[in-house]
Amino acid sequence: MFGIPIYIHFSLLLILPLFAVIFALFSSPDFFYFRLNYASLPLDDVSKLLWGVVAAVIFFISILLHELAHSYVGIHRGYKISGITLFILGGVSQIEEMPEHAPGEALMAFIGPATSMVIGAILSPIAIFIGYSSSSVLVNAIAITISITGFYNLLLGAFNLVPAFPMDGGRVLRAELAKRENFLKATEQAAAIGKYLAIAMAIIGLFYNIWFIFIAIFIYMGADEELRVTRITESLRGYKVRDLMTKQVMTINIDASVEDLMQRMMAERHAGMPVLENGQPIGMAYLDDVLRIREAERPTTKVRQIVRRGVVTVAPGEDASEALKMMLSKQARRALVMDGSNLVGILSQTDLGRTLEIMMAKERAPKQR
Repeated sequence: MFGIPIYIHFSLLLILPLFAVIFALFSSPDFFYFRLNYASLPLDDVSKLLWGVVAAVIFFISILLHELAHSYVGIHRGYKISGITLFILGGVSQIEEMPEHAPGEALMAFIGPATSMVIGAILSPIAIFIGYSSSSVLVNAIAITISITGFYNLLLGAFNLVPAFPMDGGRVLRAELAKRENFLKATEQAAAIGKYLAIAMAIIGLFYNIWFIFIAIFIYMGADEELRVTRITESLRGYKVRDLMTKQVMTINIDASVEDLMQRMMAERHAGMPVLENGQPIGMAYLDDVLRIREAERPTTKVRQIVRRGVVTVAPGEDASEALKMMLSKQARRALVMDGSNLVGILSQTDLGRTLEIMMAKERAPKQR
C-alpha cells in the first residue's frame, strides 16, 4: 500500500489464535461500557472462536492502519520506508533512509497513535449504541466486535504515547529534546528515559501482567539499538564512501573451485569475496559458506554453487552514514563500491566500525590546553 510492502512475521501467526481464544472464551466483566469478549453470548464455542478470529484479524488490520499512517507521513517528509512488518507485539515501519536529524519526526511519530485514537473514538460510541439497543445475538456479536476494536485502539493509541523511546511517545520526546540539544545528545537522553521506563514496566509486569515484561524487553533492546546506530551514523557524518572503502578488491571468478577460493581467503585474510561473471560482480562468496562444503569436495565444487547472488552497491561519493544505514536495512555485511560499471572498492561494516572506534577514541582522548 502506497508502494510499501507489507510483511507478516511468523510470530503474528502465534499471537492471532491466542487473541481469538481470549476474545472468544475468557469471561471478564464489562470495562465501563465496553464489552470485550463473546463468552456471555448464547453461542457454541466454535461460533465464539470464529467471532474471536474475526475480532483478532480486524484488530491487527487497525494496527496496520496505525503503521501506514506513520509511513505515509514519513514518505512525505523525505523518509524512505522499506516495509511494514506485523509481528507478535504489533507492527513496525522499517525506515531504510532517514533525512539528516529526522525532520518531522514528532509528527510522524504522533500520527500513528492519533490514528488509533480516532479509530477508537469513532467505533466506541457505535458499539455502545448498537449493543444496548438490540436483543439479537448477531447484532450483539457485531457490537462486541466493534467494541473490542474500539477499546483496544484507544488503549493502543494511549500506550504508544508513553515517552519510552523508541516507542512513538519516545520519538516525540526526542524530537522535542532535539530542539534544544544536538541530535545525538537528544537520542542519548530519550534512550536513557526509555530504558528506565522499560525497567519500571518489567517490574510492574512481574506482579501484574507478563506481557509488560515482553514489551519492556522490546523497548530496552530497541532503545539500545537505536542509540548504537545513531552514534555510528553521527560519527560517520561528513565522510564519503571513498574515504573509508578498501580500494584493493580481491575477486574470484564464478567458475573457480571452492578450494581455490579457500586458498585465496586464507592468503589474503578475507572472509568475503566478490564473485565475477563475465567481468561483472554478480554476488558474494563467504567463508562460512565455504566451510559448509566438505574438504574432500572443495576441489570439484564450483563457486557458482555457493555464491550469494545479488549485490549491495554504493557509489564512491555517497555519504558513509547513509551507506551504513542501507547496509543495515538489507543485512549486508559488505557493499561493493561501483563507479558506473567499474568496481572500484569494497565497503564493509568492519571498515565503518573501525572508523567509529578511532573517532570515539579521539573524543575520549584528553584535550590539550
